Amino acid sequence: MQSATRDLISDPNFRRFFASRFISNVGNGMQPIALAFGVLAIPGATATSLSIVLAATAIAVLVVLPFGGALADRYGAARLVGAADITISLLVATQAILFITGTATVPVLAVLALGVGALNGLWYPAFAALTPDVVAPDRLQPANALVSIAQNVGYILGASAGGAIVALAGSGVALAVDSASFVIAGLLVWSLRHLSQRRHSGESMLADIISGWAVFVSFRWVVVIVVAFSFIVMSWHGSEQVLGPVLADDAYGGPRGWSIVLAAQAIGLLVGGLLAVRARFKRPLLIGMVAMIALPAWQATLAFALPLVIVSCGAFLVGIAIELLYVLWTTAVQSRVPRESLSRVSSYDALGSLMLGPLGIALAGPLVGALGLTNVFLIAAAISAAAILGSLLSRSVRNLTVHVPDAPATVD
Repeated sequence: MQSATRDLISDPNFRRFFASRFISNVGNGMQPIALAFGVLAIPGATATSLSIVLAATAIAVLVVLPFGGALADRYGAARLVGAADITISLLVATQAILFITGTATVPVLAVLALGVGALNGLWYPAFAALTPDVVAPDRLQPANALVSIAQNVGYILGASAGGAIVALAGSGVALAVDSASFVIAGLLVWSLRHLSQRRHSGESMLADIISGWAVFVSFRWVVVIVVAFSFIVMSWHGSEQVLGPVLADDAYGGPRGWSIVLAAQAIGLLVGGLLAVRARFKRPLLIGMVAMIALPAWQATLAFALPLVIVSCGAFLVGIAIELLYVLWTTAVQSRVPRESLSRVSSYDALGSLMLGPLGIALAGPLVGALGLTNVFLIAAAISAAAILGSLLSRSVRNLTVHVPDAPATVD
């Protein structure tokens, strides 16, 4: 594994890819805190206002995802990732200007969020297919792990600085940094476009989307995990993006306190990535899903507003679990799904995993008013636990073993 890591680091193309993820995630680490507390600071805004803005992004992602997968397979992953990053930067810059000038309103932010979400719908499936374009098949797991480390180090720095920047300079300044990070990352990935082959089937866009679905459902373990994550993400996003900031306002000192929690989770993500560089598990999905039990346990600590140090430790363990599963899952999909269908299958992976996310975000705010913060957190924990344990009932998940593919044939 040390040799594989050295080979990757010595590759200039991988270094650019690595740098793009680090730079982008410095801004992304600031974004959740900046947007959440920026919206909550708008006169008259409530938890429901935050739900509206975040749900707009999530809904747009879901609508565009199937088209993103087909476009990435047709035009190349690097082209789509680079172009989406650069365009997103313009929308985030607009959000920053609105907050800096004090003219931000919930409806305008929701419209901009729709645009960001649509571009993310193009980005997600393309990014999932980008690593196999950059590295050899036998380097996929260490490459995925190293890229995740870059993302998580960047996120740690961004999350650590985000609370302070928002508190001292406002949400607009933090979002301006996020916008700049998108521009730089997009240009770095755009420079890799020669590595992403065009795989046009010659069929219509609709036919490509339908054939991608057929490949997706042919892998039972993929379908089981995606269905489970529909509910996990619904619970997780509602907890972290809406309920958490509301709780932090009441119990943890506002943005500074919540930035500590997010930074702890990011450190956990980093540790999980470091473990995944060398980890070799005979049954990777079994290990990854068992580790995910950390999520409902953390949500329970939030339900009872336990001391910040305990909540942060829980977030740290969640980060390890999420990152370990992410690397193992991504490597399994990249190594077993045919390259010509990878972006489309990844689009259905993202679509299924995220499809209930808007519901969790949209309901979180109103449910707090109806049931109380503690009860909503406990409901979220129960949903996460049921989905995780339910996935482990599938033999296809428990028994999936490591697979290293042969080098793919060159496609003109």
